[in-house]
Amino acid sequence: MKLDIKNILDSYFRENDGDDSCPVCIEDDGQRSPLYAIASFIRQHNLTLSSCNLELAWEYICGGKSGLKNEIVGLSSAGRLNNASAQELYEKHLRSDIGIQIDKILMEAIEHIRATTQIIDDGNKNTIECETNLIEQADTIRTRSGDVDIAIQKLLDLSQLMVESTRENREQITETNKKLFTLQNELEQAKNEADFDQLTKLPNRRKFERTLDEVLEKLLQNGQPLVLAFIDIDHFKKINDTFGHECGDRVLRLVADELSSLSNSKCHTSRYGGEEFAVIFEDENIEDVCKRVDQCRDALARRELVDLESGSAVGKVTFSAGVAECLETDTKRSILRKADLALYEAKSQGRNNVLTYSNEL
Repeated sequence: MKLDIKNILDSYFRENDGDDSCPVCIEDDGQRSPLYAIASFIRQHNLTLSSCNLELAWEYICGGKSGLKNEIVGLSSAGRLNNASAQELYEKHLRSDIGIQIDKILMEAIEHIRATTQIIDDGNKNTIECETNLIEQADTIRTRSGDVDIAIQKLLDLSQLMVESTRENREQITETNKKLFTLQNELEQAKNEADFDQLTKLPNRRKFERTLDEVLEKLLQNGQPLVLAFIDIDHFKKINDTFGHECGDRVLRLVADELSSLSNSKCHTSRYGGEEFAVIFEDENIEDVCKRVDQCRDALARRELVDLESGSAVGKVTFSAGVAECLETDTKRSILRKADLALYEAKSQGRNNVLTYSNEL
């Protein structure tokens, strides 16, 4: 069952004014989850419980956009963080404008293609007219020999006109092709930005969803093995709260780099969102996948980290992972659910471990 966080928090605010015992804000080990910090953020600034404000609060507390966090801190310190300024921040930092950008580039490309087509059409018309006139003048030469000099002059004039017209069309087409090449590069860059997480440089959830669809199609067509792993950094909020978001960003990049070692043409690592990552394994059995993920977990857990800003010891950073094998009877929704349940169980069993999905979960 999917929790409606907005309604839960809304009810909590109405019924538990000032009470810190909200059940969805407490982890199994008694620690406060990010939901508690989100609730406090919303209450502190008297923000409405809109999806935009909740997303803004989540990104501020758990995300990796340092520019957004700095602006929120500045507005909060000045007492100017309210619904209006929150909406402006959302529009600036969180509303996805990649689709709009791509649409704009495509429209410009279409207009340039139309212009090129028109240039070609006009050039063809001019060429046909010149050819017709040349043929007429040639016929005149053959039938009226007395006017040969005049006809030859007209032929020369028509030939020069055709050459000039062709040259002009060629220059226009060359210039338009340059613009189309530039638009193509801009479109490819926009697509790249739409598919990759700016902080970790890994493919983002949008790209992950498409890759999973493609791999599931292979599974249906030829029975190709598919294993999915969900990975979540343990106690990430504590790192953010203790050492700051910049340190949290460095931890995210560190884990991303460690998980990237898994990636190849048959293994796809993505940042799923927040401190969670997803890895798709093609043509591998689940036992080998678990070993590879566990090797990453162990390599990360052996490292002792230090905060660059303060010089304080961060200690060990660990993650938990849930691994699930996709069967031919599975759907996209069911394989995601299986991996998520395995991850939840790995967290419940003490974290810093890798757990395989079973029907008993």
